[in-house]
Amino acid sequence: MRLRDIAMKNIIRRKGKMALIIIGLAVGIATLVSIITVMLAFQKNIDQQLSTYGFNIVIYPASSNLSLNYGGMSISGVDAYEVKSLSMDDLEKIRSLQIASKIMAISPKLLQPADIKGEQALLIGTDFKQEFSVKKWWRLASGKKPSSPKEVIVGADAAKKLKLNAGDFVELNGQKFAVSGVLQSAGSQDDNLIFCDLKQVQSLYGRGKELSLIEVTARDSGDTDLVVKALEKALPQASVSSIKQAVKFKEKAMSSLIRFGLTVSAIVIIISGFVVLTTMSLAVIDRKREIGIFRAIGYRQSTIFKIILIEALILSLIGGIAGYASGFGLIYTVPILFKKVNLVVKPNIFVLALSVGMSVLVGLISSLLPAKKAASMDPADALKSL
Repeated sequence: MRLRDIAMKNIIRRKGKMALIIIGLAVGIATLVSIITVMLAFQKNIDQQLSTYGFNIVIYPASSNLSLNYGGMSISGVDAYEVKSLSMDDLEKIRSLQIASKIMAISPKLLQPADIKGEQALLIGTDFKQEFSVKKWWRLASGKKPSSPKEVIVGADAAKKLKLNAGDFVELNGQKFAVSGVLQSAGSQDDNLIFCDLKQVQSLYGRGKELSLIEVTARDSGDTDLVVKALEKALPQASVSSIKQAVKFKEKAMSSLIRFGLTVSAIVIIISGFVVLTTMSLAVIDRKREIGIFRAIGYRQSTIFKIILIEALILSLIGGIAGYASGFGLIYTVPILFKKVNLVVKPNIFVLALSVGMSVLVGLISSLLPAKKAASMDPADALKSL
């Protein structure tokens, strides 16, 4: 009879103890899989944010009095007219930089409170061509991109509140503008804004060459820090901030949380190892007669040792697979049960291999001592129990 068959028959005969080993390993591995799966999902989410927003840089007055939060950047103050603004001349300074080739788009903006249909709204004067280059995530729910300076784009929430649709008209400081399109909801501040041609807003409200802020898009994520430094030097009166920095801060915070999770996983896996050690030791004691018979009929110590380790290997493989299925299944159901959780969870062969490998490693190491005790058992003492 092959050693594998002996090991399998023993597992079947002692289902209760063997199930305890499988459960112990599965719990530890499930914890590890959950942490790693969440880590990979969040990392992918962060990478997507960096790809979408991460090359963006926001330039705004270093000391402003504007009470706004735009693009994740907080701008303090009270009244838009009290802002020490940037100007159109600053755009030329940016375009003349030596690193200008590393800049893909420059989108200037003028923020202007406006009365529309009796409601206070925030009007954003911008260069639409550059704005669509900067905001690659913009999608129109209806209508089209503006083709004339006398057209505006309305955010999803603003359109709903003001009851505006593509093709409607709005009055801005006594002049009529057509609603070219309505943006799809993106869950950002853009949903509440109305976008108009920059020069039109400057002219309508007597703002001259003023700009409230400038958004810059680097061609590559690796160039972002270089572009930020160049902008800070060229525009000493302005504050320059990269959205990449905010995403990186989120990544740093997530790393701390992951380290904590992995520490917890390590503790659970160590406990699982003790469960395997204890259960296998008890199983060896229960099998004194069986081991005595094996030794009496000529089985060597190394053979007994191998039988115990083969049992541990089989149980560890089952525990690793069960742990992966449990851990992945638990995390996979989170976005389904909680619709607001933005977490894309996908099977990962690396995580599966790691799970099974870790389970086997813990199972075999924890079984070494019981296997050694079984192999070194005196046949005479073992046969006395018959």
